[in-house]
Order: sequence, then C-alpha cells, then structure tokens
Amino acid sequence: MRFWRHNIKEKQMADPIRRTKNRTARLINYQLSKLAAVTSHIAREFSPLKTLHPFEHEVVLLTLGEGTYENQLQQLRRVYAELHKCGKQYELENKDVATQIESVDCMARCLDALKEVVRQQSPVLKDTAEMAKTLRKLPEIDLEKPIFALVGSPNVGKSSLVKALTTANPEIANYPFTTRGVTIGHIFINGISYQVADTPGLLFRPDSQRNAIEKLALSILTKTQATVGFVVDPTGSSGTSVEEQLSLRQELREKLPYKAQHTWIDIVSKIDVPFDENTITSEQRDLLSSFMRVSTQTNEGLHEVDAAARAMLLQQPEQGS
Repeated sequence: MRFWRHNIKEKQMADPIRRTKNRTARLINYQLSKLAAVTSHIAREFSPLKTLHPFEHEVVLLTLGEGTYENQLQQLRRVYAELHKCGKQYELENKDVATQIESVDCMARCLDALKEVVRQQSPVLKDTAEMAKTLRKLPEIDLEKPIFALVGSPNVGKSSLVKALTTANPEIANYPFTTRGVTIGHIFINGISYQVADTPGLLFRPDSQRNAIEKLALSILTKTQATVGFVVDPTGSSGTSVEEQLSLRQELREKLPYKAQHTWIDIVSKIDVPFDENTITSEQRDLLSSFMRVSTQTNEGLHEVDAAARAMLLQQPEQGS
C-alpha cells in the first residue's frame, strides 16, 4: 500500500509553530482519508450477502467458502479502525508539542507508525484484493431473463441439446470451484432473447455428499425461476443407470413441487443409439414412453422439444420465487 505526498495550501499564519502544527494535522488527516479510500470505503462497496440474489449468494459461498466473505470484510474494517486510531493518536500528540521540530517529528513518526500497521496487516489487504479479483471474474447469468434449464445426470446429452436448440455458439460460464462450467445458449421468441442452460450433471445421492459442481446445478433449480427440462439417457453410454436417473428425477420433483407440476418437461435423449431394452424394467419403459424423445444426431424430435422449451420459457414464474 502506498503513502501519498501532498502539498498543503493554507492561509499564512503569523505564528510559525502554529503554522507547522496545522500543516502536520492536515497531512495526518490527508493520509487517513487516502487510507480510508482503500480500506473502509472498499469494504462498503462490497454488497452485504443478504442483499444478493439467492443464486448469487450461493455462488459466493461455493466460491469462497462459508463465512469467508463476511469475515474478510470485517477484517478490512478492523485494519482501517487500527489505522484511524493510530493517526488520531499522533494528531492529539501534535496539539501538545511546543516547537516546529517536535511537530515535524510527530508527522514523521506518524507515517512510520501507519506504515508499520500496513506492514502487519498486509496479509489481510492481499487476501481482500484476491477475493475482489476472484469475485470480479465470476460469470453472470442474467437472472432477470427467463431460463430453461436442462437437468440430469452427467453425460446424458444436455450440452448437445443446448447447442441444437440455441443460436450461434453458446457461452460457457466457468466458476472457480469447478472445471465444469454452465453452458448458456439463447432462443429468440418474438425478438426477445431467452436463456437455455446446460446445468452440471447430478448424481442421485444425499445433499450432504454432493460436491460444489452439483450444488451449483441445484442452485440454478432452487434459487432461480428456471423452468426444467429433465434429460434421461437410457442407452447406458452416460455411465449412470436408468434406475439412478429416474430416482434423481423423483428427488428433484419432490424438491420442486411447483415446477414439477407447471414448468417441467421430461426428455429421452440419444434415441438414435441402439441399446438392450432388457436392461430396463417394464415400469421404467412405461414411464419413459411418456417422455419427449430426441436425437441431436438425426434431429428426430428436435422440433417438438424446441416447441416445448419455448412454451416453458413463456410460462408465468412461480409466485414468490
């Protein structure tokens, strides 16, 4: 952290001692104002977590860890409080000095003391700068714009569907806590852009066992007004059994009862890929037969899925969500 040179402009005073003491006081306060600009003022520029959108709140927690954000800002405020206390201590001392030399010496010692505080607190300042850098790099999903989220287990064909349904090249929203980003494409309806998102793959397991990438996927579902397209791959090529995929579907529908009833479609992917139907039960086969069917290789069923996705995007969001 730098310290600043400053030429004080003031009215000439007849008393040279008083003039020097006045100059010292002004210089101390000038340093404190500059230090405040890079400590307490910066701390106030970070939005309180409670004011963030629930999805943004969750992303901050996943990125930094529970409590890190608030703790770092609290430490930064304490740094400024220590700097302020140090400067004011020398300002009071300066009022009692009797000579110009003592006043100049007071200013020099004040600067040294402030520099020592900064040196001691440099880890806090560096950590805050790194936190700010990390947060500035976080991708932004437009939370004011409707989202159609493709959901399911890993490798079931969600990314291919995003590319097939949307225009141009989809964007990749990369988050620092995972190597797997969120693919965001866009559909235009009556000239208005809507978002289609390929969420990270979910496994059927307790929330306590889910990793950061799965929590990100759940956050998109639970903390935004996203409508849902649940994708199932029955071919076995994804590495997740149909039983586990359907169990995941049931879990999510129980977590999201409004969406399950009003803003949810089910999709069977990779229908061009042959597989042994004896690997699934008759009950599973009956359930899958009620789902929309699509192949991004042959485009079979793509028009129907596209129409259903557009209808989902035009749905009224859940009240209070």
